[in-house]
Amino acid sequence: MRALMVIAEMGSGGAETVVSDLARHLVSLDHGVTVASSGGFRAEELPGHGVRSLRVPLRTPGPVGLARTAARLRLDVRRSPVDVVHAHNVRATLAAHLGTRWPRRRPPVLTTVHGLADDDYARAVPVLNRCADLVVAVSADVGERLTSAGLEAGRLHVVENACRPVPSYDRARARRELGLDPDRPVVLCLARLAAPKRHDLLVAAWERVPRDAVLLVAGDGPGQADLAGRVARAGLAGRVRLLGVRQDVPRLLAASDVMVLASDREGMPMTVLEAMSAGVPVVASAVGGLVSLGDDALALVAPGSAEALAEGLSAVLGDATRRRAMAAAATELLGRRFSSAGLCSSYEYLYRHVILRSGT
Repeated sequence: MRALMVIAEMGSGGAETVVSDLARHLVSLDHGVTVASSGGFRAEELPGHGVRSLRVPLRTPGPVGLARTAARLRLDVRRSPVDVVHAHNVRATLAAHLGTRWPRRRPPVLTTVHGLADDDYARAVPVLNRCADLVVAVSADVGERLTSAGLEAGRLHVVENACRPVPSYDRARARRELGLDPDRPVVLCLARLAAPKRHDLLVAAWERVPRDAVLLVAGDGPGQADLAGRVARAGLAGRVRLLGVRQDVPRLLAASDVMVLASDREGMPMTVLEAMSAGVPVVASAVGGLVSLGDDALALVAPGSAEALAEGLSAVLGDATRRRAMAAAATELLGRRFSSAGLCSSYEYLYRHVILRSGT
């Protein structure tokens, strides 16, 4: 089987992690895989695992980037035909549809929706109904939103995100290398610096968290300057460290006591699953697919409330017994629902299903 995956970029985000893991899995089974993206450190890693990387300008905003991406895909598919196209989110779906509709043997398009803003579902569904042969939602919540917005039920499957076990890293070593006091409480936020992740809310909450705790914020994005300004204005420069883009997630998790996610919306965030895999308790907004994880494996707080977020963080940081119980519950949950092998097997089945159904 030959698969083409299309995604905006291959940086540190959760969707990129899924693409990387799935592509490597398929190659290990002797399938041919090309990943088309605007680049990023994960794209640079792919050839070392036998995955072909194709550069397209999908991150370029507007119709020009979309048209150029479609043209590049069309040329590539004509030269090297594929059996299935796997697009990630709506813009990639449109590019994949435009780029593969002209070949004599049109490959089916499968789309994974990783989560959208509430107002975007109604706009996304007509594109998906027209351009995707099959749609995968990363959580039941995302699936329900898609069908409520009019997605044809026969097109929808739910495959929850999953992650490989995070490599172990010595806690004392991680703290030394990061310049952290061995006994100081540490909270980690791994998230793109963009509005839905609500770093503004996190800063407001951090002012109410015990002053001996330090917050590590890893990621970049359009909200970087705003976040730095908020930290400075709140007088938190000594308690908040902005780390930028990081590729050392195992080390950051090993150094942390708690991970936090203050988002307004989520599908099934990979960072939460990675933290749970590393035994790091999570405090997160009760939104999207996170609600389905329950109250044992993580601490869910009311979204949009700095007070609720601060209370949740303070309670988990101050209770070592609860943290151990949360880590144990998370380990059980991951083994039962969120194995990387299960995710890869599900997608491989759906690839074969959509190929067979399309008759290509």
